[in-house]
Amino acid sequence: MYDSPTTEPKDRFMKRAHLIFALAVFCVACVYAAEPPPATMPVGPDGVRRSMMPAHAPLAPEARGKPYKVPATHWETSPVLWGWACELPDGSGLQFGGVSQLSEDGRGHTLLKVDGQWKPLEDELRKANPLQKQYEKVRALREGCKDALAAARSLYFDGLEADAEVGRVKAEIDPALGVVASRLADVIAELRSPGDRDAYGALVVKSGVKSALAHLDAAAALVKPMGGRIDSQLLTALRNGQVELELGGEFLDAEPPARALSLIAWDAKTKVYVLFGGDHTDYFTNDLWTFDPSGRRWMRRQPVGSPEPRADHQLDASGDGRVVMYGGYTRTQAYTHVGPARWIYDLEKNAWTADGHDEKLVATGLRSADYGPPGFPEKFMKGPRPDAAANEAKLAAIPVNTWVRLDTPIPLGGRDWGTWVFDPDRDLWYVYAGGHASYSGNDVARYHLSTGRWEITDPTELPLGGAGSNEQYPAGLNFNGRPWCRNHVWNSQAYEPTLKRLINVGVTMPKIDPYFYVYDPAKADWIGRYAIAKGMNNSTYAMQARGTPHGVFAWANSGAWLLDPATLQWKRLDVTGKMPETGVDSCGMTYDAKRDRMLLLTLGGYAKPYDGQIHALDFKTLHVAPLNPQGMNSSKSWRILLREAAFDPAADLMVLPQLLDRERKPLPDQILAYDAANNRWVVIETAGVAGRPFSAESVSTSIAYDAKRKLFWCGDSSWDGAIRVLRLDLARAKIAAVMPE
Repeated sequence: MYDSPTTEPKDRFMKRAHLIFALAVFCVACVYAAEPPPATMPVGPDGVRRSMMPAHAPLAPEARGKPYKVPATHWETSPVLWGWACELPDGSGLQFGGVSQLSEDGRGHTLLKVDGQWKPLEDELRKANPLQKQYEKVRALREGCKDALAAARSLYFDGLEADAEVGRVKAEIDPALGVVASRLADVIAELRSPGDRDAYGALVVKSGVKSALAHLDAAAALVKPMGGRIDSQLLTALRNGQVELELGGEFLDAEPPARALSLIAWDAKTKVYVLFGGDHTDYFTNDLWTFDPSGRRWMRRQPVGSPEPRADHQLDASGDGRVVMYGGYTRTQAYTHVGPARWIYDLEKNAWTADGHDEKLVATGLRSADYGPPGFPEKFMKGPRPDAAANEAKLAAIPVNTWVRLDTPIPLGGRDWGTWVFDPDRDLWYVYAGGHASYSGNDVARYHLSTGRWEITDPTELPLGGAGSNEQYPAGLNFNGRPWCRNHVWNSQAYEPTLKRLINVGVTMPKIDPYFYVYDPAKADWIGRYAIAKGMNNSTYAMQARGTPHGVFAWANSGAWLLDPATLQWKRLDVTGKMPETGVDSCGMTYDAKRDRMLLLTLGGYAKPYDGQIHALDFKTLHVAPLNPQGMNSSKSWRILLREAAFDPAADLMVLPQLLDRERKPLPDQILAYDAANNRWVVIETAGVAGRPFSAESVSTSIAYDAKRKLFWCGDSSWDGAIRVLRLDLARAKIAAVMPE
């Protein structure tokens, strides 16, 4: 069915347990991953063979609500995961769906088996589709609506005063929405007024233009200029309009929308393949499609009612023009069985009927309820209206030399193993983190420093490999063109100050994912991927990245690279001197703006004691050398994670947020800092702490320095997304040099 997989080396897993907490969660999550590969589908009595990669068969249905184990990736490097192939005894067949780990759109497209060879059919289908141009126009309108919504939502969370906000709406948001509304009206008119009405009449029946128009009309009532101040109701209406544009476009496309775990059936009587429902990773659907291999065309069926949305269900042809569907899963807080109720679909009557049960049909073409508003993005709009003036007053009153935990009306929740990336241009903190038995959604959470509010921009997308296994995520892009959740993304992402965009360099499977990814905060979305340099190890376990005025600096293993923001190409730096080695959970770095150099720290191996050494890489000379700071730990009794550090040029200090552990005793109410002017380690007494002792939680602490407010910001994502700030005043601080032991 697919290219022969290669086995990912087992040393991708941690060579040792990270920490007790992570190990406990890991053990629960890995039960499924440790099981033997699942059974494959048997060849049917009619000789039809159905197969998927990784090898899998839908689970036998159990009672509604019982836990469902979705298939993990098993580290397959095959081009497509979770898409089904259906092969007939005569050697023909159809392939569709699943996640493409190699393509630019993340989708498993249509393949037809002809003369024993799988032939991609995507281009042929598009050329033959008389409505492809209209689909592309609607999709472009969806993108325009989404971009305007992203700008409006971010402006809402910035909490400006009324006049300032309305001015921005009139200048930036409403013109964009006006363009979308005008072009949408043109598309609707075009679909309603075809040139050849006779030919068009037949086309309406086959293509579902009437259904498309129903959704586009609904979108037209929702997507329009705001005309004043932004509120949560307007944002909700606009996202509903975006969803209607997506649904309308589905009726115009040459192929069914992307999906995973949707079994294909072959009906021998009508000689068509049948496809129902599936998992889009952010929603489930219950649409139904047939593919005619003789005419090489997909057709969307529109029965009056359908079974509820689901994925990984059984779909079996009876051979008499009917298919039987039952089982599968859905998701609320977890993946659960839909239940054993059987449904029969009659292809000639275009109707579903219940097979001996009293469950009811629902509307056809539904998406699961948690996708549309009110959903995950809207949850964070609850509470009082964001107010920058009030929040800035609170920040200005923060006492000196005291870590203060900030109140967040709607907390983010735990997202371990990641760096929080600071954007000083937009006053935002980006959190793209999780993995390793933690949060496996791939959204970029945004914290607005000016208002103290979290913003989520899209419904949660969950990689199937993140449910029931540890770190088994797909490579490449998902169905919405976004990179999947990565494991251990700490320090492998950075803010690029020239482009004013987020760069993510670390990936889970570098053998088949030799790219770095770019996130545009203005669109609140990922906008592309680009090749890494030859010889550059972009594994999340090895990669470190930090923004500098020269471009993003990357440190992986013992190599150093710089990203040219103009060309988005990496250049390996011809460094003199001996570069230190990166290591899993055991290294970090920051940019010293006063001396134009990188400060590099490493334990020299996982969970080893720290000797206090710092290496400096000078950007002018490209020479790296140890600094041998005063107070170095000659007895090697320091225990601290070095992953996160921040530099304050005014104080000339590099600050580490985690508590220093000396001889297995954490130093309370003190932070470890490097005094660059005097090349020495110091501890500074503070009321309260930001980080934690060397422990499971300390791996998820991030720090950034905010020069505008003269604050250190520290985020702890291990449990509840806590945020603390520190206003450091060295003139009033108690500072002590660290004495060697």
